[in-house]
Amino acid sequence: RRWVQKYQAEIRWQIQTHESEYQTGAERLADVREEEELAILRQARVIGMTTTGAAKYRHTLQKIRPRIVIVEEAAEVLEAHIVTTLSPGCQHLILIGDHQQLRPSATVYELATHFHLEVSLFERLVRNGLPFVRLQYQHRMRPEIARLLVPHIYTELRDHPSVLAYEDIKGMGTNLFFVEHSELEEEVADSRSRHNRHEARFVVALCRYLILQGYRPAQITVLTMYAGQLLALRRMMPRDPFQGVRVCVVDKYQGEENDIVLLSLVRSNAEGRPGFLRNENRACVALSRAKRGLYVVGNAAMLAATVPLWARLLRALRSEGRAGEGLLLRCQAHPDREVVAARDSDFRRAPEGGCTLPCEFRLQCGHVCTRACHPYDPEHVEFLCLKPCQKVLCALGHRCPKACWEKCGECEVPLEKKIPQCGHAQRVPCHVPPEEFACQVPCRKTLRCAHRCRRACGAACESKCKETVDAELPCAHRKEVACHTDLAGVACYAPCPAALDCGHPCRGSCRECHEQRFHKECAQPCQRALVCGHRCREPCTRDCPPCALPCENRCVHSRCRRPCGETCAPCVEPCEWRCPHRACGRLCHEPCDRGPCDRPCELPLRCGHPCAGLCGEPCPDKCRVCDGAELAEIFFGSEDEPSARFVQLEDCKHVLEASGLDRWMSQDEDGKEGDATSIRLKVCPKCRTPIRRNLRYGNVIKKTLRDIEEVKRRMRGGDRSATRGQIVLLQDKFRRNHSMILYYYKETNKLQEMLDGNDASLSRLHTLENVIVMFQKVTELKLQLETHSMAGAERSRRVDGRLKEFLGWLVQPRSRLGEQELRDLQTELLRLTMLAELWCRYQRVAAAGGGGGGVAGTLADAQDALRLLEARGRFSAEREAAVKALMARVRQRLPLSGLGVSEGERVDIVKAMGLAQGHWFKCSRGHVYAIGECGGAMERAHCPECGDVIGGVNHLLERGNALASEMDGARHAAWSDTANDMMNYRDLLRLQ
Repeated sequence: RRWVQKYQAEIRWQIQTHESEYQTGAERLADVREEEELAILRQARVIGMTTTGAAKYRHTLQKIRPRIVIVEEAAEVLEAHIVTTLSPGCQHLILIGDHQQLRPSATVYELATHFHLEVSLFERLVRNGLPFVRLQYQHRMRPEIARLLVPHIYTELRDHPSVLAYEDIKGMGTNLFFVEHSELEEEVADSRSRHNRHEARFVVALCRYLILQGYRPAQITVLTMYAGQLLALRRMMPRDPFQGVRVCVVDKYQGEENDIVLLSLVRSNAEGRPGFLRNENRACVALSRAKRGLYVVGNAAMLAATVPLWARLLRALRSEGRAGEGLLLRCQAHPDREVVAARDSDFRRAPEGGCTLPCEFRLQCGHVCTRACHPYDPEHVEFLCLKPCQKVLCALGHRCPKACWEKCGECEVPLEKKIPQCGHAQRVPCHVPPEEFACQVPCRKTLRCAHRCRRACGAACESKCKETVDAELPCAHRKEVACHTDLAGVACYAPCPAALDCGHPCRGSCRECHEQRFHKECAQPCQRALVCGHRCREPCTRDCPPCALPCENRCVHSRCRRPCGETCAPCVEPCEWRCPHRACGRLCHEPCDRGPCDRPCELPLRCGHPCAGLCGEPCPDKCRVCDGAELAEIFFGSEDEPSARFVQLEDCKHVLEASGLDRWMSQDEDGKEGDATSIRLKVCPKCRTPIRRNLRYGNVIKKTLRDIEEVKRRMRGGDRSATRGQIVLLQDKFRRNHSMILYYYKETNKLQEMLDGNDASLSRLHTLENVIVMFQKVTELKLQLETHSMAGAERSRRVDGRLKEFLGWLVQPRSRLGEQELRDLQTELLRLTMLAELWCRYQRVAAAGGGGGGVAGTLADAQDALRLLEARGRFSAEREAAVKALMARVRQRLPLSGLGVSEGERVDIVKAMGLAQGHWFKCSRGHVYAIGECGGAMERAHCPECGDVIGGVNHLLERGNALASEMDGARHAAWSDTANDMMNYRDLLRLQ
């Protein structure tokens, strides 16, 4: 714990140091940014920002020292916000606003009301008599709306000529109206806000009516005093047709305007509490937002009785006939048709925004509009006539069957016509000529496969027959497939019939096991006895993984709490094996330095009879007198002797005769005395329970446990650093093999992912070793094919495909290779090796021509061997023996190199010279020679066989000389442009 605390203190100190460095860096960055912003702002003539921005950049403003500060909407800004923006260099402060509209909002209500925090600097200066200038002209409201504010709120306000030209609101009897009602409000649950359902429904119906008059939703704003009413309105106003209508509370709408404003006052209660309506500033804002039309809905009686301002306003409205219990709606097309709307249901008498009279407009199609009177779309450009179309489509007098608004198209009335191409009678659309119609009678033609065509008579016969047939796949299994299917690409899912090497049946399918060449890993439970005595619970594998059960090792002092597969910590307590005659002086986990005591135990049992055990051992539970028959039962053969002594096993509680048990503990599994031949805990001869605790046989148990711990250590990787180092060497070996990367780039990427894993166990190391060795062998086979195969050979491409298939299976993600997988890979690699070699020899036999019985016999042997190697299924031992016999005859008759020497002699010559690839050349007559040093020709000579000129100058070969690829498998000369490019490529790989 002390070391942990010291480590934590060190980490805290490092964090504090880094935090201090970070804070210093952050401050420097902020200073740099401030200087950058200051340099930019100094070049500007006008700087605009919000009050929040002014507070954020207060230090910058203090450095800029603006001489003139203009504050817009100053009556709605807290005094502190304005004062903090002023600098010593300010010479002129201009405040623009209206102190009779909304005041600044403060978070704490008590500070706003009791300490006048809501009084802005603008309002305070006005009220204190500081000279100010009032704007006299308003450019927003029509005169009747402006008269609500003068003289009730403002003493003087003049109308600009531009507001006198507004047209009247369509479909309404007046442009300004107060709709009175007495419906009570409701309190919103979980809130102190209010809402009035009657007002909400009325306002929504009025808004819909105005949209039907042709107004765009963006021209209408719905205002309310309470957030609860705002939510109620939004719930009642679906997206269609109200998309674009602004619904807002009054406090959020100051400084904005719209053509038509619908105002819901909400408050209506028996107690006469007007709430926010008592505030004249809010009333001023609410009544001054509309430009062309203003419609207010509220309880006029309550407001007139409780709020003087509203009493004056209502008196003025009533005197002009602009207040009442019903709002007058007037049809635009029929001005004499009027509706007085007192409730939302009254708007149903103007269902389309006009009146209930029919529209009676004659459409372009000749029909009459079926809607009720509607002011929108007066020319019926968007109207869709749903009546049946009456147009005649053809010379036969057929009429259009569609609705009137739809495009008629061609005449589709079916008529019986004779198709000239085949003579069949068909029901053909009226407008289609019979020679252009595709006959729909089933085709009676027969395909090449003898099946009948499934298409119609007028269509081209199908090129791929889709008839289902029972076909035999290349693997000899049968499957129902479409007739045209290429059987080579059909996946066979028939159960694999093979028995695995472990004895269990294969659980894979024919496709998964690649026709018994790569079997699916056995998934049967292993159930083999592990070295610890437990049964393996993993799937059947070659090497059982470490046991995951709780460890059962224990001594008289303690027990191991780790998983069984992990190494146990040795007990370092003093050994407890002692008796009056002998005592062990070593630690508990060490071999005892004393032998067993064979003297009889002198302690009495609980029954009072003498103990039948040995000195220094735990007394058995059985008494020679009380349990005589049970103790005398013959097992080892000496239990019935009077001098017999007994030992009780602590793990299973069986009582056994001591001399016989001594012999049992000293025997191996085959019953022979001497050193044990297997690492396994001795078991009780009666119940097979592992013997883990017994003082008399402690040395035997400790030796076995020590061996088991060594096995565990090796199974888990032993020295992981050494294993990881061997894996690093494998990675380096892999990266140096450039042929693998050049030929199989995709597969090498997957192998690289396997090498980059974090597991450093021995099983993974062995797996990687096997995979890389096999990968290298496949690369060598590829080089062999390229060296000896002729260009464009189809069989050579098939062999190359087999190599890629093998690598695809080899580099699959796995942590280990099971016994079955390893055997399958080795068998398949042997087959591919033989196939590649035999194919190269077959090429040479075929190239030699058919003259002579020797060549013909060799060709026949090669063909027979190729058939055996390319046959489906597992490469069995019988097939292997037959192929080897055939290949022996082919090797004897034709060397692979074509150099007049055997393959072994060729390999010996190349090794003896010790030259890298690309140093072997041949003259114009095929005699082979070598060039040393860099491999480039620098001098001329004469061939000792035929006298032709060999070699060359300046790294250029003489005419007629060529690279002898058949000698060492080189693809290019050691000194060539290709070789130099490859060297550069390897350098790049090394840098990666």
